[in-house]
Amino acid sequence: MQKVKIILNKKEAPGIFLMGLDVGKEYTKKCSPGQFVRLKAWDSFDPLVPRPFTIHAVKDERLYILYQVRGKGTRFLCRMEPGEEVEISPPMGNAFPQLKDYVLCAGGVGSAGFGFLLQEAERGSYPLPKKFYYAARTGELLARAQFFQNFSVPLALITEDGSLGKKGLITDVLKEELKEERPGAILACGPLPMLKAVAKLGEELGIKVHVVLETFLACGEGFCMGCVIPLKNGKYAYLCKTGPTFPAEEIDFERL
Repeated sequence: MQKVKIILNKKEAPGIFLMGLDVGKEYTKKCSPGQFVRLKAWDSFDPLVPRPFTIHAVKDERLYILYQVRGKGTRFLCRMEPGEEVEISPPMGNAFPQLKDYVLCAGGVGSAGFGFLLQEAERGSYPLPKKFYYAARTGELLARAQFFQNFSVPLALITEDGSLGKKGLITDVLKEELKEERPGAILACGPLPMLKAVAKLGEELGIKVHVVLETFLACGEGFCMGCVIPLKNGKYAYLCKTGPTFPAEEIDFERL
């Protein structure tokens, strides 16, 4: 873990914040889309362990995370000011797979990791997705929608209440659009019920689905066994070492 300065900590939507960190160019060169970092900004033992966050975006020597306030750790982070310091781990986990002919599918703050992916795709390091489906309960919870609209990838906004974009669940829109023109793969990140539904839809339509998972993460090194993911073959995988992205057909969602 190394100490870095906060250069931005801005509220983007109700309960959702964007934090920018001055990590240096040598650090950002080591980052890949799909990886996460662990942050700690408190000296006490409560919370006990650093909190994991997907890398949202990278620009020169700066790294950005998009996070939702959920517990003690994130409540502490959201009150911090530019100029204060946090401890950050090296980039952890594996990069997103290099998919071809694919679409992105995000629910809520599950969109976080796709910012860096789109940045790298436009630089040529990743294939460009055909479309980005981004859903939330209401329009005001579609954090960073303007940021995502700046990319060349078509963006479909979906809200359950119809306050912005198409009305309904993300799977409703996927069913409607993907039956006519099926991609080769879906890369999805969001709440577990959404991931289950997208995985089921992919199975029905014959589309390979990759899901980005989250779970309790303590050491981040595979020693504590706190982040095990149940597989259909009866075995387990470590999210920190094997993930956080997995082929959906390998995951035992009923035991997750």
